[in-house]
Amino acid sequence: WPTWSADGTKLAASRVIAGGARTEISLQVMDARTGRSETVYDNDLAGLVADGAPHYIYWAPLGDALSFLASTPDGLSLFVWDGTPGNPAALVDRGAPLYYQWSKDASSMALHIGPDVTLAKPPAGDGPRQTIGSAVGFRVPAISPDGASLAYVAVSDASSGLYISSVDDLSQARKIMDVGPVSAFLWSPDGTHLLVGDQPNPRVPFFDRLILVPVGDGPLTTLSTEGVLAFYWAPTGDKLAWVAVNSAQQEMEWVVSSKDGSDVKRLFSFKPSGEVFIMLSFFDQYAHSHSPWSPDGKSLVVAGSKGEAARRSNGRTPTGDRVYVLDAEGGAAPRDIGAGILAFWSWN
Repeated sequence: WPTWSADGTKLAASRVIAGGARTEISLQVMDARTGRSETVYDNDLAGLVADGAPHYIYWAPLGDALSFLASTPDGLSLFVWDGTPGNPAALVDRGAPLYYQWSKDASSMALHIGPDVTLAKPPAGDGPRQTIGSAVGFRVPAISPDGASLAYVAVSDASSGLYISSVDDLSQARKIMDVGPVSAFLWSPDGTHLLVGDQPNPRVPFFDRLILVPVGDGPLTTLSTEGVLAFYWAPTGDKLAWVAVNSAQQEMEWVVSSKDGSDVKRLFSFKPSGEVFIMLSFFDQYAHSHSPWSPDGKSLVVAGSKGEAARRSNGRTPTGDRVYVLDAEGGAAPRDIGAGILAFWSWN
């Protein structure tokens, strides 16, 4: 799981050495130009945080700090390394399930551990933490781009609602819409909208509607009522992308629209690699750390194999998982750039 730093100069990745009586797992940070690496963390336990993932890795949006999840003898644990060579990583918290987001200035973190949502400022250390309390039915609490607001889901009067509160006072919250028992949401880059997916049946592994929700006044816009596994804002904020689920053919399709849901383009039907499927299944966490969008909002990247629709329009598919670059404008055919199981754009 190679993971780009915000400035594109470094990569972090898990290193696994299997052999003999013991499997060794460590977290490495590498210079993206020279390949020189250093060990940031050695696992005491050869465990995984997700299928095929020894760690979940997430650089701070600013500076050199690196956060990561690791399996430890005390359970799933969140650590932050301050970027200084030789310094040990500091424990932030433990628990499961554990989801989180850095604030844009890297001064704080929103944490969702078990049912509890808290705001930690600073993330590591003994600083004070604000607590919302128990909130269920979603994974990742979302800090607004300006750092002033926090979006989360809570249950009131037996129904689930999406709330926004000020990070300065989490006790003051405003409900902006009702959602199903399962939901996910992402802020637009300019902080004016939330992209929301929800599902009334908690046993169904995808969303049955995708909605564009203004944070202020204005109508809600339904973008899709087909099955949606994952969705993303373009970094430029002018486009949306989502992964539609075709259960009958057991494949998926990248779909792109303008910000208001118009000009819908169906780009590429595919079967994801196992690793990409993990990323899409937990997209609201991975969206902060691993971007399928190019920084200019013109391209998407995905790894897997062509679905039936893509084979009909683009010819024969090579065997095995491949990496494809997609034209978000829909003007060019998907470009096969080589064999691979994972691919992400650098943030710059």
